[in-house]
Amino acid sequence: MPFEGELPLYQQLAELLKEEIHAGRYKQGQKLPTELELCELYHVSRNTVRGALQQLEKENLLLRQQGKGTFVCKKKYNHHIVPARSFTDMCREIGCKADAKVIKSVIKDPTEEDIAFLDLRPGAKIIAIERIRYTDGVPVELEISHFPEFFSFLLDEDLNHCSMLGLLREKYGVWFTKSRISLEVTFASYEMSHYLAVQKEYPLLLINSELSDQNGMPSCRCVQYVVGDKFKMIL
Repeated sequence: MPFEGELPLYQQLAELLKEEIHAGRYKQGQKLPTELELCELYHVSRNTVRGALQQLEKENLLLRQQGKGTFVCKKKYNHHIVPARSFTDMCREIGCKADAKVIKSVIKDPTEEDIAFLDLRPGAKIIAIERIRYTDGVPVELEISHFPEFFSFLLDEDLNHCSMLGLLREKYGVWFTKSRISLEVTFASYEMSHYLAVQKEYPLLLINSELSDQNGMPSCRCVQYVVGDKFKMIL
């Protein structure tokens, strides 16, 4: 394919490849042709191909894996770390579709962290709800929420395909206004890897949130295991 203009050939090729990626010729996660195949395809030198690939790698459009080849990077969603903000609202703002699938919804004994934050009396139980969260049909997060027994009404709700915070706000008049958040890195257990479609020991971002309601009452401890390569965290 002939190239024209004053820009260096590698930049022109980089722009062409970028257009083809955005047009869907090369899809997210797809392996690109080899350098030699790109030379033949676009009728340019190997140095031009390497320069174009390096340019797109700097722009986070391509990822080179030694011994495997060059791949189109998968789209990353912006995950704003904002107190008491629902996953569904976040997805709506960045233009993707949120979904949820309930794994577990039970009454169980609290952890020491639950007892301390929720100020539970001896012998009290908690409501534990575990869900997989999706963006555009892709599993991106395992969400584990612990509530005091007052929230037992959640056990009667269908929490698939919905925003739990939205349900609490709109149906029960409960919303969370204060939170304390901590971040750390962890690794997927076998069970998590199954839910999130990643390999065992895959690195995950662990977000711990302690939420209080509009009256200042400690009401929820939430743990989120987020697939890091699918989100860009914004603080």
